[in-house]
Amino acid sequence: MKKDELWNRLVAKPPKMRLLVMLMCIFCTFNAMFANVLADKTVTIKSENISVKEALNMVKKQTGIHIMYEDATLNNVPLKLTLNKEPLEQALSVICSQAGMRYELVENNYVLILPIDRNAKRRTITGVIKDDMGEPVIGASIVIQGTTFGTVANMDGQFMLSYPENTKNDELMISFIGMQTVKEKIGNRHVFNVKMESEVTNLDEVVVVGYGTSSVKDLTGSVASVGLKQLSQLNTPNVTSMLQNLAAGVQVSQNTGVPGETVRVRVRGATSLTGSNEPLYVIDGVPVEDPSMLDAISPNDIQSMDVLKDASAAAIYGSRAANGVVIVTTKKGVEGSKPTVNFNYNVTTDVQIKNFRILYGDEWRETVRRFAKETLVYDPSNQYALEILEPNSTALGSANTNWFDEVKQTAIRHNADLTVSGGSKVSKYLISLSIFDQQGMVKGGDLSRYNARVSTEMNVLPILRFGINANMSYTDQDNAGTSLFSAQGYRPDMPIYNDNGEFDMSTGQANPVANTYKKNHDNIYRIMGTVYGEVDIWKGFRFRSSLSGNLQFTENNSFSPSFLSTRNEASGSEYHYKYSKTVFDNTLNYNYEFNKNHVLDAVAGISFERGISRSTRMNGQTYPDNDIYTNLGSAASISSWSNGYNASGLFSSFARINYKLMERYLFTFTGRYDGSSMFGSNNRYGFFPSGAIAWRISQEKFMKNLTFINDLKLRASVGTTGTQNLTSFSNRDLYEATSYNNLSAIIHKQVGNRDIRWEKSTQYDLGLDFALFDYRLTGSISGYIKDTKDLIWSFDFPPSATGGSMQMNRNIGALTNRGIEINLVGRVLSTKDWNLDLTLNMSHNKNKVTKLVEEGRAQSAMDVVVQGSYADQVLAVGYPMGAFHGYEYAGIIQDQARIDELNAYAKSKGQSYYDGNSLKPGHLEIKDLNGDGIINYNDRVIIGNPDPDLFGGLTANLSYKQFSLFANFGYQIGGLKIYNKTLQNLPGQLTGLIDYGLNDRWSDTNKNAKYPALYIGDGVPRLTDHELFNASFFRLQEVRLTYNLPLNKVIKGQLFVSATNLFTLTSYPGTDPATVNSNSNYGGNYETSTYPGFRSFSAGLKINL
Repeated sequence: MKKDELWNRLVAKPPKMRLLVMLMCIFCTFNAMFANVLADKTVTIKSENISVKEALNMVKKQTGIHIMYEDATLNNVPLKLTLNKEPLEQALSVICSQAGMRYELVENNYVLILPIDRNAKRRTITGVIKDDMGEPVIGASIVIQGTTFGTVANMDGQFMLSYPENTKNDELMISFIGMQTVKEKIGNRHVFNVKMESEVTNLDEVVVVGYGTSSVKDLTGSVASVGLKQLSQLNTPNVTSMLQNLAAGVQVSQNTGVPGETVRVRVRGATSLTGSNEPLYVIDGVPVEDPSMLDAISPNDIQSMDVLKDASAAAIYGSRAANGVVIVTTKKGVEGSKPTVNFNYNVTTDVQIKNFRILYGDEWRETVRRFAKETLVYDPSNQYALEILEPNSTALGSANTNWFDEVKQTAIRHNADLTVSGGSKVSKYLISLSIFDQQGMVKGGDLSRYNARVSTEMNVLPILRFGINANMSYTDQDNAGTSLFSAQGYRPDMPIYNDNGEFDMSTGQANPVANTYKKNHDNIYRIMGTVYGEVDIWKGFRFRSSLSGNLQFTENNSFSPSFLSTRNEASGSEYHYKYSKTVFDNTLNYNYEFNKNHVLDAVAGISFERGISRSTRMNGQTYPDNDIYTNLGSAASISSWSNGYNASGLFSSFARINYKLMERYLFTFTGRYDGSSMFGSNNRYGFFPSGAIAWRISQEKFMKNLTFINDLKLRASVGTTGTQNLTSFSNRDLYEATSYNNLSAIIHKQVGNRDIRWEKSTQYDLGLDFALFDYRLTGSISGYIKDTKDLIWSFDFPPSATGGSMQMNRNIGALTNRGIEINLVGRVLSTKDWNLDLTLNMSHNKNKVTKLVEEGRAQSAMDVVVQGSYADQVLAVGYPMGAFHGYEYAGIIQDQARIDELNAYAKSKGQSYYDGNSLKPGHLEIKDLNGDGIINYNDRVIIGNPDPDLFGGLTANLSYKQFSLFANFGYQIGGLKIYNKTLQNLPGQLTGLIDYGLNDRWSDTNKNAKYPALYIGDGVPRLTDHELFNASFFRLQEVRLTYNLPLNKVIKGQLFVSATNLFTLTSYPGTDPATVNSNSNYGGNYETSTYPGFRSFSAGLKINL
């Protein structure tokens, strides 16, 4: 308030009031620290008959605000107040409006209560206020925005408000507890008919739970939901990436980073040794086992993603739900809405994060010569080292080629979406088109995807509805013929082209630039569609029938030019794949409320699924030139061909009953009975039941005085889910055609097992959901145990027993996952201009293999299943899946005396050498753990755990007026990953080198080095715990700044800029601690990738008409 203005107000007051105001202003000078405190003050007064003075005293007591008035000016009228945590200014408006007074804020911490000037000309407005059900909103507060003039609605929702005509404000504000505040422009209007909507809290949000929906407050299971508010902030190339860091218990890991690649998703750990551990995806009610089918949908078309984590929530999907269920709901039109057009466009640049430096040119040559000299110290006859150090040696080339820069490029992404939607009283529709174009960071690895989607529903009769959902996509993809990893390891002293202008092949293999001319092209067509009808049969009964189809056609053409072959022959192949799936669902829903205390919600149904796939592959050899490669018929010969066929069927019946008693006690019972063609006749059918209970403690009478608790619910569940991780004919004997010496034959390839059983997971879940402090803090805490048995493994019969290679599937194992999850959502700041919401989730999951033998056989503590004799990640009883299997490191051998000591120990055990006859100072010393005097694969043990101790995410949504800022952080604590660049080696065929630890290598003059010596001609190093590094990290996964364009009421727009992978705090020395290099169940936690870590920068525009 300006100084003159305050003085004019002061001198206009009565003498007593003048003195009070002067004292108050002086005091305010010493209390500037209390500025802006009004915004956070709330008032609660509930009374049918209270005086003005009593009400003002309660306000003063609850808020600490200084309220100044003269007793003589207070109107002696009784007040009827129903204020429940109302903002201070709103509370003062209601009190003063009923008392015929007004208030003024003289300073931030002081309020004047003043009489209304009765001589001013007045204006009267009237109206009625009703809720969304048409019922009157009794006691609704009606106030002229920014003034003290207001009133409340009567028993019929009617109001009349009189205020001075010279009031500058022209906006009416209507508010009521539990309802969304409504603002109406007054203008020349005198009558107002206002409809108020219920205020939706987090507990009122609806989640999709499979064949139905539920409000959050009525859930008995563990469900993580990610809504449009968060999904719309993301800039992800595909749908499967959208859950990263946003859902507790869900771990999303990037694989190689190749364009078009799906990510790896794990929900509460892995449950299968050989089959997929990906969750089941359900897209608008249609189950999809293959995550790549989600490419048929643009990320911009996603409305919500709900993750069913425990057995109670997921058991409705029975035999495919052990890995969790992700329900994807797409956007739909809205009944009764005007046609709207939404257009989104963004452009993104992907830039490699260079956290290592590649040596090339003279630096590389000098480094190689240095290590050659160090090699000759302990191996003076090393032929490789001698050739490198010879005068005028030709062992090292003279080129200066940075292969990394030659094959990589700055990648640009373009993404555009156009959506038209609307509806009438009897129909709704949505049509969307999207284009996604992505350049790969490796030359020759680009992708274009085109999506179209149609969703429509029509009410033929008040009780009858029909609808269609259709998603179509076409993907055109070039798969890169080389990788950044191979470029990193290629010799930088070799030229791209030789003196003849041809690609240099002097190393005996094609260089990385030449490999970019390999062609590997995919054309993929995907169609997903559903036709459905719903009819309201009788009170509470609704029947729905739907027919869905998924189609995928893939064409692959690959070609390798002749200059990439040592035989100077071009080769190519064609691959055609067709997959079709039909799902026919019929469900009957019943929902009814009895006497307001009993609510029953039930669903029962049957489902039929049928899937068929066919494939054909042909390989051609010796093409006439390097340009015509799409015509396989031009090849001189068809070197091989093959075709495949698979078919599967699933018949299911299922039911779920939800019962709610007195809004306090919740019960859920679910059962699904599946029959699958995947299994033999002895175990074709499986039953998957679950049960859950929940107690809304906050609804009990003894909780009413704890006003800071808005909701408190304790829940528990138990149930069984399954997986059918088999190929279609795993239970049958299979034969394969072959030939030998120009004679054809049929051989026995697989022994059928008609006793093979489902992999079953029994899960126990206990959780607490809460909402506190007027819903400012909401969250949940869940603990679970998931025990899986009858794990399937494919055994190879020894050739001596079968006369050839033969396999058989058996149920051999068991494992367990145990964990705890915490999810917190906080509304930290909520004012007129500022809003800040924070969401934190954290998860701990401990995976352990508990059995690896069939029933009836004793379990040995040493039972280990590996992928090969020297596998780095294995299955071992008592350890997590993919535990690191290797040698224990005892240090770096410092001198020959230590080698002699080790060999003497070996001879005492009857061995010739401790670790071979080529052991040198500077090599790693390996521990002889079994004490037999020799280092071999029998000394390998479990040396590390790849799984993190804790992982999760943190998101922040900050808005100020037209600006908003979204930040998505991810983190991991614990977990190991291999980084074997510490063991770079230089065998006879020289390789590229990166500048990691090269100056901290052991040598005769650097014996306190951290890393072992680098000798020319050494073999491939073995994995020890020396190469395992902590993969903990904290990462800013994505940040987005948005500006809402101030256009007009019809056109709305946004401008935004965003960045992904902006920074990562980690001690891991490699390119990215969070990636995995395989989608296998146990493996991939090592540093070798087609793509290194990269960072993205985006800018975009949204227009809504």
